[in-house]
Amino acid sequence: MAVPPEHRAFAEQVAASALQDPMPAFENLSRATGVPVADLVHHALVRWASAGSEALLAIEPQVLRDLADARAREDWRAVAGIVDWLQTGAAGERGGEA
Repeated sequence: MAVPPEHRAFAEQVAASALQDPMPAFENLSRATGVPVADLVHHALVRWASAGSEALLAIEPQVLRDLADARAREDWRAVAGIVDWLQTGAAGERGGEA
């Protein structure tokens, strides 16, 4: 699948993250808490997926600072990527409406 130009930076971050193995952290947390690894991974994904919506409710959210920084440097691809990410979270909560 070809990555659209406005999402290339994100795709590069995804590729770079493949060099890290997050499982030891989940396994250690599982041993410490007794919560199964699969449940911890699911929880982490839910928290990540809801971060866009949370950012809209937070005081001085990081995403707003990132958006302002991207605008200040006139990085319109980054601005578009941040807006797309925020809209994806909002659309998911509205049942997929765009």
